[in-house]
Amino acid sequence: MTRNGSLRITSGYLRGRKIKVAAGLVVRPMRSRVRESLFNSIQDRIEAARVLDVFAGSGALGIEAVSRGARQSVHIEKDPAVLDLLLDNLQALGIEAQCKILEADAYQITQHPAPGGAFQIILIDPPFADFSGPGSLPWKLAAQLSADEWLEAGGLIVIEHPRREDAESPPLGLKAREGKSYGETGLAIWEKDRADQPS
Repeated sequence: MTRNGSLRITSGYLRGRKIKVAAGLVVRPMRSRVRESLFNSIQDRIEAARVLDVFAGSGALGIEAVSRGARQSVHIEKDPAVLDLLLDNLQALGIEAQCKILEADAYQITQHPAPGGAFQIILIDPPFADFSGPGSLPWKLAAQLSADEWLEAGGLIVIEHPRREDAESPPLGLKAREGKSYGETGLAIWEKDRADQPS
């Protein structure tokens, strides 16, 4: 994140384009180096995928996915001011037709049907303050989103978490891919078993 409240898309057809981020601590976007490394590691899954960007903030994760070939990104955000900024970013990039914004509390979304059906990739970038040891809300949400209605067989869930907190084991029917760490940031990646694969 730069001092002027913007960050750049790291790759794809929107590479180098800037998006606005909220001033202050309202939004903590994933750092560019972490974002680029993450998407490089899952690039083979992105083409034509439907992506769920949970705790969307500026929309950087969903926008990065679209830039790299995702068919659609659905952005979950509850802060009205941040929602306006997110819409501005999508419109400025000309990708609002490929993106959907839902104003909702991320921790309550599984109480409703998955918008448009199951996703191939779910990206969870919650406030680090929400992590408070085993069973923290972000890990519970990730487990809830592993349900068939939300995550397709063979799909991925990515959880950004503080490195000080160990990644939790995925629920039955998913396996943990090799985790990554960058400074104080950790990434956990869960992969759902395919339909023709024993759990």
